[in-house]
Amino acid sequence: MVPVRLILAVKDEHYIEPFLHFVRHSEFDRRFTVTAFSREDAFVRHMESSRLSADVVLAENIFLEAWLGCGGRPQVQVPYIRLDEGGEGSSSGQSIPKYQPLPLLLSAVLEYVRGGAAIRLSSEGRVLVVGVYSAAGGCGKTTVATQLVKQLAEEGRRAFYLNLETIGSAILSEARSWREGNNHVHGLARLLYDLKAAEERGEPLNQAVSAYAQRHPQLGADTFGPLDNFNEMLEMESRDTAVLIDFIADSGFYDAVIIDVDSYPHARTKTVLERSDKLIWLLADEGNAMRKNGLWMSHLEREDPAQFRRIMGKTLFVVNRSAGEPAHPLPRPGMAAEITLADIPAWSQGDAHEALPYSPVFQKGMLRLCRSLYAEGTLLELGELRGD
Repeated sequence: MVPVRLILAVKDEHYIEPFLHFVRHSEFDRRFTVTAFSREDAFVRHMESSRLSADVVLAENIFLEAWLGCGGRPQVQVPYIRLDEGGEGSSSGQSIPKYQPLPLLLSAVLEYVRGGAAIRLSSEGRVLVVGVYSAAGGCGKTTVATQLVKQLAEEGRRAFYLNLETIGSAILSEARSWREGNNHVHGLARLLYDLKAAEERGEPLNQAVSAYAQRHPQLGADTFGPLDNFNEMLEMESRDTAVLIDFIADSGFYDAVIIDVDSYPHARTKTVLERSDKLIWLLADEGNAMRKNGLWMSHLEREDPAQFRRIMGKTLFVVNRSAGEPAHPLPRPGMAAEITLADIPAWSQGDAHEALPYSPVFQKGMLRLCRSLYAEGTLLELGELRGD
C-alpha cells in the first residue's frame, strides 16, 4: 500500500509534535508520510513549488487563506481539509474537528482521500488470522509466534501480535520503557469493556485499534501491553474472544493477526482453534509432548468429529526444537510435519526475552513456515530472493 502524503499546517507546535509522534508509533506509520509546518511562509513556498506534491493538505484557516487567497490558483491541485476549531463561520471546503482522538481524525482523512475506503481489507483479500497452539506446554509457542510476527514485519507485512495467554509472554512484560512510552493508549482491558458495551448498545465500536494497541519495538508490530489483572483474561468467554479477534482483523490495518494462546482448553483456546484461518500446531520431539498432543486430538475428535475435521483441514503441524532425525513418532498414524524448526540450545540458557533471539538456521525454518501459510504465493518469498 502506498502511503498517503499528508501536509499538516498548524500554528501550535504543541499540536504538531504529538501528532507526528502518534503517526510514527502506531499502525498509521505505514499509511501516512507527514510533512508539518508551523509557519505560513514556509508552507506557501512548499505548496507553490511545482516540483513538490502531496495527496492532501490538513490545515488551519490561516494557512489555507495564505495559500489559496493570496497567490491565486495553486500550480498543483491538492485536495485540502480545514481543521475546524469551532465557531469559524461557513468557510468553504471539507472540514474536520481539530480536537478529537487522533485515530478517528486520521481514519477520516484516509476515508476522504480514498473515497470512503479507509477501513478496508489488505490488497490480497481478508486478513489472515493465524493461531499458534500446542496441547503440551514447553513446545515454544511464544517463540514461534513472536518470530513469525517479526518475520512478517521484516517482509513488509503489517502483523498484529495478539497474546491471549492467561499470563502473557515475557517479551511484553519486560519492555518497561516501551510500556511507559505508550501510556496514552487505553489497553486491552479497556478494549474488552468498550467492545462489550458497544455490543450491548447494538452498534459498532467507534474507535480505531491504535486507541488501545501499541507498536512493539522488537517485534516491529502492534500488540497490547500485558494485563495488570489476570481476571480480565480469565473472564473472557468465547463470544468476547471472537469479537476481539474480529475487531482487529476487520480494522483493515493488518495483513495478518498472529494469536498466541494457552495450551489449557478453556473458551479462549477453543475459539482460537475454531476462528483461525490457519492453525500452527506445535509438536516437540519428546515422548511426553507427543503423547499429550495425541490424547487431546483424540478427545477433540470424539467430542465433535465435524469440527475436528475442520480444524485438521487448516492445520500446519510443526515440530519445534528438532535436533535432527526424529526420535519419536508423531501423535497419530498418517500425520506428517510440514515444517521442522531447529533446536537452538543457547536460547534455553539465561533470559532470551530481553532481546528477541535470532538464529540463521531457525530463520530458514520460519521462512518455510511463512511460505506454507501463504500457500497461494501472496507472501514475498525472501528465501528465494536470497538464494536460500
